[in-house]
Formats: sequence, structure tokens, C-alpha cells
Amino acid sequence: MAGAHMSRWAREARELLLRAGCACLLMVQALPASAAMVVDDGETRADVARRADDIAAIVEDLRAMPSLGQAAAKGQRRRALVIGNNNYEELADLNKAEGDAVSLQATLEELGFTVTLKRNISARDFDDAVDEFVDGLERGDVAFFFFAGHGVSYQQRNFLLPADMPALDAVRESRLERYAVDAQDLVDRIYSRGVEIAFVVLDACRDNPFPPDPDTRAVRAYGGLARMTPQKGAFVLYSAGIGQKALDRLGPEDTDPNSVFTRTFRPILATPGMPAVEIAKRTQVEVHALAATVPHDQDPAYYDQVVGQFYLKAPRPRLYGLVIGVDDYGGRFSLSGAVNDAKRLSVALDAAGAEKVVTLVDHDARLKFIDYVWNDLLDDADPGDTIAFTFAGQGTREPAPDKKNEADGLRDFLILPGAKPLDQYASIAEFDEERKLTDDIFTEWMAAAARKNVNVIVLIDGCHAGGILDREFANVSFFGASQEDEVALEKSLGGEMRGLASYVFSEAISGGADLNADGYVTQRELFAFGDENVFHMSASRQNPQFYPTLPTSSPGLVLLQVKRPAELVDLKRHWQDLPRGAKGGEAR
Repeated sequence: MAGAHMSRWAREARELLLRAGCACLLMVQALPASAAMVVDDGETRADVARRADDIAAIVEDLRAMPSLGQAAAKGQRRRALVIGNNNYEELADLNKAEGDAVSLQATLEELGFTVTLKRNISARDFDDAVDEFVDGLERGDVAFFFFAGHGVSYQQRNFLLPADMPALDAVRESRLERYAVDAQDLVDRIYSRGVEIAFVVLDACRDNPFPPDPDTRAVRAYGGLARMTPQKGAFVLYSAGIGQKALDRLGPEDTDPNSVFTRTFRPILATPGMPAVEIAKRTQVEVHALAATVPHDQDPAYYDQVVGQFYLKAPRPRLYGLVIGVDDYGGRFSLSGAVNDAKRLSVALDAAGAEKVVTLVDHDARLKFIDYVWNDLLDDADPGDTIAFTFAGQGTREPAPDKKNEADGLRDFLILPGAKPLDQYASIAEFDEERKLTDDIFTEWMAAAARKNVNVIVLIDGCHAGGILDREFANVSFFGASQEDEVALEKSLGGEMRGLASYVFSEAISGGADLNADGYVTQRELFAFGDENVFHMSASRQNPQFYPTLPTSSPGLVLLQVKRPAELVDLKRHWQDLPRGAKGGEAR
């Protein structure tokens, strides 16, 4: 469908799948060597030129990005104060706060912090601990403050409550200032010591500890922690969003020693190669998913005033690869470049220093074997490592068996090979389930990687790429070949038919995406390199699909290290003329 007109067999294929409830199947032809295309479907020359300029600006910003090796090599003193209050004299007790503090102490010590741990402390002891901590900080230090316990906001100020905090009513609200610790004041005091970066993590506001008396109209309801504006160099992370309750536990049978937030946050904090913002984003996504199982809404919030990138543990990702390419679907549905893509991607991963690459083409790409290989690679990978999962082949969708799990009522899946040619099926409903790598299966694989804090780069060079994930994953860098309403193009490159997105991706991990030439490829560098080159090589007719989106991607999340200088990877020789002509028209 990339040529001047869709061929007869491609039209028949699309009609078959549309009758079966599918919107698209990847059927491709060669893109002409010089494709001067007109603008399509309401797009103007100005739109295309603006998009080209936007991509170029992102690429130039990334080329100027400081070396991440410098950010990871700093060796400042690290000091931490960790407080956990379970046992309150007059307020409701908590179950996990003390366990949270003990667990965080161990994690921070592994990260090189000197940690002071306090549990169930009174107001006086709280003040003394804070004074001692702040007074011990020196210019250039890294400071970390963690509090687990009751916290409330009152008149836009956040208060952390000591274990001997008395109960409040409307007459005695002034006790907040006398007994509790003002979190903003604490952040300001830490910053005044000249620290390079101050992490403040508050796992509080789990319940309103001062429930209003129904017989006393004057008693106020105290809310969860309110937004603070941190000083430059400070990073504040809350266990829940404004107006949300942070779960102490998932339920009475929850035996985990940590709260829902801390059990998620702690292993992410310890993962190598995680900049501060990425720690917060990943915690956000996974806490939301865990709380939703109860069900409950909990979305940790963060406020970032850190300049540049900072790593508590330096990036050192090992790379693994699972590469799949399927040409042989039988009859007129077969492709010509997917196996070529797989072979090239396998070579590129090996050249990038991958520990292990498993390549499955055509009838070796069986569902049970793919599942086995995926789990084997995940078992080998450590937190902070990266697995590249690439698929070149056919993708489609069908009515979901359980429509409650699919917002649009459709199940997306990648089509695997089988004994029966696709053109012998009357409809998609007749497909053997072993030929379907469904969104449910794929999402569970990504969830397993998220639980282990393993990064995954996913390339799907086929239709309905974006639908293969049922939920957001902060550990997954998703590169879909094209938007949902576009075809995925295939063209002759180097004398062989190749998928355009797969070709660009292979050049990206070969060093092309290392835009600032520091030896690392970050999430945003990968996406920006892919976006610019697919856009220009297709003359704007193919626009990759990224999760997270390019503007919200991470410039500091390291996915892999590369050995080949970026300047040796230049795809501009393949760029096509951008569209010209008036609004509307047909692709040539």
C-alpha cells in the first residue's frame, strides 16, 4: 500500500479483514526511489514544514545535551534522614509506616547514603532530628528526607505529624504549628545549606487523622498534602495526588511490610540509570496500576526543580534482544522484507554489545517458543537492563472476547505463522489462537518486566502497533512503525526489501540515535532519531507512534550503550522530497 495505487491482492486482503472487523493489515510494495508526494487529507505544506521544523529542533536540542557520563560520575557526600511513625498516642495507628522507614534505610545505604533512622518519634525528637540533619549538611551534598506517617494540609501548608500529636478541633488548630513539622520550611532549610540536590519524599496523607465531629459544625476537615513549590535543586515526591488517599495497605490480608507507595518506589529508586524524574514517573505509573487492583485511585505527584540529569546509581545497562520477522503467511498475504528486517536487527543488536539475541523467523516464531524465550531473557536481565523486542510482520484486530477489558471493544494482535495460509480463512474469527500474539499476552509480558524494573524497547513494524499495549508502562519505550491511520512502508534499501521503521531502528541502535555522542542512547534520543528519519524517508507519509510521546519522553533514561560514533550513521542520503502542491490529493 506504499506505491502509487493499492494492488488488487492488497485491496482484497483489506476487504477481507474489514469484513472481519479489522481496520488494517500490513500489505506493502516498494516506495519509489524518488517520491515527490502531494499533501494528503487536509494537511497543508505549512503543516508538513512545521512538523519538520519541530522534529529538527528536538534533534538539535539533544545534540547539545551534556554527556550523561558526567552526570553519573559525581561523587558527593550523601546524607539521609528517614522517619516512620506507626504508633500515634491520640490518632489512628498505621500499619506500614515503620516498615517503610526500615526498608528505605536499607535501600539508601545501598545507594551510598549515611542514614539516620527515627521511628515513632515525638514532636521534640522530630525537631531535634531535623535540626541535627540540616546542621550536618554541607555545600554540594546530596540530601534525602523520607517521612512515612500521618500528614495533613491546612491553609495551603503541609504538616508532618509526630507520634505524640494531640487530636485537634476548631479551638485547638494552633497546635498544628506547635507540634507538627512544616514540610515547606524543612525543604527551605535543607536548600539553605547549599546542597546540590534535595530529595524530599512524603508517604503521608493516608487518612484524615482528625475526622470531623458530626455534632460540631465548626470542626474543619483537613486535606491531604497540598502542592509545594520547591526551591531550585529540590525534588519533592508525594505518595498520592492532591485530594487522594495514599493506601497504607491493599486490604486486611496484605502482609507486605511496606505501603502501596513505598513497596513500589523502593526498588525503582535502587534501579541503575534512573534520573530523578524517571524514578517519579515510573513510581506514578506502577502505584496507579497496583492501587487500581483494589480498586482505588492513587497517583503519586512530583515537583521537580533539579537542573540537568542526576543519577543515584550510574547507568550500566546490559542489552538483550528478541527479534521476530515473519514473511511466510501463505498465498497473497506473504511479505517480502520482514525476515530481512529481523536479520538486520539481530546484527545491529549484536554490534551494540547485546549479551544475548534470539532471532525467530517465519515458522520458528511460534507463540509458545516466543513466550519461553521472553521469560528466559527476562530471567537473565537485572534491574536497569534493557530487552529489545522487535516484530516485523502482520498485525490486525478483532472483536474482543471480553469487551470489558478493551475500551474500544477490539482485541489487537500480531499474526504469527501457521500451516494454513491466511488466504484460506474466511474471516479472522477462524484464526487459531496459537497464531495470535494478543494485547493481553503482550501486556502481561511488559507487566512482568515492570515488576523487575527492566527496561524494554518495543518495535512493532506492522499495523495496530499501538493497540498491543493495554496500559501505560513507564519501563517500556514503544516505537510503532506508523500511526493507526497510516500504512507501514516497505522499500528497497541496500538491494533488499526492508520495512522503513525497522531499517531506521537498526541504524538507531547502531549508534545513530546517540545524538550527543556520549556513548549512550536515551529514550528521547531513540524516538527523535526514529521520528526524523522515518518522516523524511517516507516524504511525510509515515509518522511513527511513540509511548510515551516524544515531548514527554525522557532525555535521561539510558536504554543502551553504543560503540559506533553517531556521525558515521547518516540516513539523509535516503531522505525524500517533502510534499508539494495544494491541499488534498492522492499518494503516488
